Amino acid sequence: MSQAQSFANHCMYMASVVLESWHGAIAEEGRPLPVLAASFGPAVRLHLLDAYGWQLLACNRVTSTPTTPPHRAVDVPPLANGISQSPEVTEMAMLERSGWLADLQREIPPGLTPQAAGGFIAVSSNVFDFDTARHCFAELESLMARVADAIDES
Repeated sequence: MSQAQSFANHCMYMASVVLESWHGAIAEEGRPLPVLAASFGPAVRLHLLDAYGWQLLACNRVTSTPTTPPHRAVDVPPLANGISQSPEVTEMAMLERSGWLADLQREIPPGLTPQAAGGFIAVSSNVFDFDTARHCFAELESLMARVADAIDES
């Protein structure tokens, strides 16, 4: 296992610890959900983005790891002349355009998210709440397992 892959796994573990704490805080019902989302959301997001970045580096088989990982495929350091980017990184760049990965990469606005006024059936939201965080975690975990297998096979 590469150092970058090891860092990615560590970041996923850290994200799982924060997610468990967030879930516990929700179950206690001691604080409003927007307060919990503003408290836990940025931490989970950062751990997941770091895990994703380390995974990008692992896919490109980077041996000299930077001090911080990239959070987007476009920010992956260029490879030496004649070495092409891994197909996994190319695929991940396409995944960044929409869906769960775009949700993860979307900046979280500072402060508390406004609560919807009563009487609305559906409200459109770009909030990084517990369900979004848990979904991003599960999707990233699945993606990392799949690309790790591809790395091992090459």
